[in-house]
Amino acid sequence: MHLKTVYVTVGTTKFDALIEAITSESVLKALQSRECRQLILQHGNSLPKSVEESRLISQQYGIQLEQYTFRPNIEDIKAADLIIGHAGAGTCMDILTNGKVGLIVVNDELMDNHQQELARQLATERYLYTCKPSQLAVQLESLDFESLRPYESADENMLKFVKALDELTVQR
Repeated sequence: MHLKTVYVTVGTTKFDALIEAITSESVLKALQSRECRQLILQHGNSLPKSVEESRLISQQYGIQLEQYTFRPNIEDIKAADLIIGHAGAGTCMDILTNGKVGLIVVNDELMDNHQQELARQLATERYLYTCKPSQLAVQLESLDFESLRPYESADENMLKFVKALDELTVQR
């Protein structure tokens, strides 16, 4: 599967490990091998890449880097061939309801990590994939994104999702 446009989001959080992983040599090579030409990086409260780093990514990998802190992201979501994001419920729902393929990167530095449980459940149901920042390059090289199940936004599926979120909240 060709991934010409990849959108990365950390939401309103600070997720330095994801930002560093996505711009690492191994991940950029994996994106390049999947024919990525544009990497849109919503970095939230994490530090952006410098102009020089952006220029090097373009020169070495042929990938144009666009980055921002916050803005309405629906156009970025719709334009993306792949969404890589943190495991927040909003990000997961954006991927599913927009019919996109997703790779959810779990922030394993969080103390009470209900996000990991949500990501694991959605991966178990084959709606998206999940990994840790350190696994990102290997996952991008090997995952078959076309084998993911499309999300059907029927009321029954939404009820299952809401129930799963409720159960996670109760467990905390």
